[in-house]
Amino acid sequence: MIYQMVDFEFNSQLYPYLKEMIMNLPNAPKLVMQALSKKDYNKEDLSLRSGVRRGELNFALCWIEALGFVYYTTSGRQKLYSLTPLGKKVYEEFNDLFHTLKEEPKD
Repeated sequence: MIYQMVDFEFNSQLYPYLKEMIMNLPNAPKLVMQALSKKDYNKEDLSLRSGVRRGELNFALCWIEALGFVYYTTSGRQKLYSLTPLGKKVYEEFNDLFHTLKEEPKD
């Protein structure tokens, strides 16, 4: 699937919705967004670059894929993860929220 660049209007009701969704994201999806903002990665490299353990990566990706921020393309058995045009725009607009990590309880 190829995504086309679309002009997203954040001055509508979409802005508070996205802000609230991003504020409620766990740390792992935020770390994945930070990594993908720099470059596209396969799962192994994405896990290393984002600092999200491989076991948590699928969980983290589910959050941001469901919001439409991330998509993947396949080449053989490999998946390459990228930010969607919405994901890029949201990352630029809400950069500070993606870099605000919550203190998580110790196991």
